[in-house]
Amino acid sequence: MLDAIARRSRVLVVRRGPQLAPGAWQELLSVVPAAERSRIEQRHRWEDRQDSAIGWQLLQGLAGTSGLRRGHNDRPECDPPLDVSLSHSGGWIAVAAGERGRVGIDVETLRDVSPSLARRCLSTPELAWLEEDPGLRSLRFLRLWTAKESYLKATGVGLGLDPRDITLDHSGDEPRMTVTAQHWRFTTSAPAADVCLTVCEERG
Repeated sequence: MLDAIARRSRVLVVRRGPQLAPGAWQELLSVVPAAERSRIEQRHRWEDRQDSAIGWQLLQGLAGTSGLRRGHNDRPECDPPLDVSLSHSGGWIAVAAGERGRVGIDVETLRDVSPSLARRCLSTPELAWLEEDPGLRSLRFLRLWTAKESYLKATGVGLGLDPRDITLDHSGDEPRMTVTAQHWRFTTSAPAADVCLTVCEERG
């Protein structure tokens, strides 16, 4: 059912696989709390339902007995000091848990990026960097976007904050926040050739 392709300390990334048979689907849902199960069943696409259920099951495995639930802005949360995050996109599901501050995770698959989408998400310097090398345009966008999205998840703000207001230094091996927010650390990796994963962690 789950094809685990990358696992490190408190981070787990899996590939969805084919649609589950009815019996296996009901078995998966049976370990999901009623409130979350209702939320999952409201999703229209089977892919989204299955990804959400798998993600919640993986989070439960990381959280253990720490009281996994939905909190502010529907963000998954646990009893302190544990913090958790969940992401799924393009058939990939990623979860993270940390005990030294807030954590956010985002996974995305490589795709074409329209100019209008880039302008809605990136600052002027980031847009200039995006256009420096047309061959790397999609990859560079995902590197910036997954960093921003993981930060928004870690802070619990969600898309209530304009992503263009999150200024990233993209000159190094990893994205970095501006000087005023250096207590956040990003780690970017590629679980597969067309997949970008970023974890945002609050420095203790």
